[in-house]
Amino acid sequence: MPVKHLAKLNRSTRSAALAALAAIVSFAMYNWIVAPHAAYLSAAQGYESAMSNIVMKNKIISTRVKVRRKNLQKLREQSALLQSTLFTPEKAGEFFSDLQAITEETGCIVHSVNLIGNKPNPKYRQSEDTSGVVAKSAVLSVVGAYKDIASLMKRLQARTQKVWIDSVKVQTLEYGSDRPKCDITITICEIQDKEDTL
Repeated sequence: MPVKHLAKLNRSTRSAALAALAAIVSFAMYNWIVAPHAAYLSAAQGYESAMSNIVMKNKIISTRVKVRRKNLQKLREQSALLQSTLFTPEKAGEFFSDLQAITEETGCIVHSVNLIGNKPNPKYRQSEDTSGVVAKSAVLSVVGAYKDIASLMKRLQARTQKVWIDSVKVQTLEYGSDRPKCDITITICEIQDKEDTL
């Protein structure tokens, strides 16, 4: 509406037209100035909220990773400790070949040494996961005084590698003799590829 027509209108119509014009200008100003800033502020709040969630999740994941690393380190230490109690094939061969020398150092006499084949034994059975650990057993028959036999058993078990004494069978050779015959069943665990498992 041209300005000259606006002057001819009565006062109430002119006020209504000015109010409509002011409303249109206000709406346009809101859309051009306020609405973009409001949208920007809303997006910034959403971004801040999302970043807070990401930071929180990152802290939780970081904490879990640290805990799992500590657990993994403990497991590695336990594995290394366990593997230090196992014989390598070379050490197992040395151990069985040194049985006579060890026995004689304790004052006993070797009667016999019988290696037992890898019999299925639930206590030392090789696991199905091909861990490479095999139980090897032998029956060591010796003749000696009781204290010497006890000393021999302590000596066998006083090693870095674990030696299990599964059974001890004592029988006297002569009535009243203080030098009985003793059959000691010993078992060791041998790991096939120690370097690979480490």
